[in-house]
Amino acid sequence: MKLTINYMDRAGKVLGFTADEIEELSKRFVGHLKKCGAENITKNQIIQAIFIIKDIRDKQIEQRAKELHIKNPLIRKYQTQIKELSKLGLGSQRISNELKTKYKINLSSSSIYRFLKEDEGNGQS
Repeated sequence: MKLTINYMDRAGKVLGFTADEIEELSKRFVGHLKKCGAENITKNQIIQAIFIIKDIRDKQIEQRAKELHIKNPLIRKYQTQIKELSKLGLGSQRISNELKTKYKINLSSSSIYRFLKEDEGNGQS
């Protein structure tokens, strides 16, 4: 599989590098990995890994955007605790009581219920 200039330009845009810098990066990566014991690594595989990094970064940005759409500031702040308590099998009323006990915050069970339903609908958890 021949590596085209267009492919290198695309990889360069992902990292903010020029095609020459991507070429240099891939050569150095290959050299480093071979020095560490990896034998069958090619420049092409290194450049393809850049797109994997881009996908991961895009997913992180998308996740952060979803988190920012949560309007209730208390739910936004304690969303990880709410999700963890929900995974333990607690209902929204019990989660509300736990948050009241542990963090001294008043968050209605209906707000927690709506958050968990939206979160479940988005396929997260």
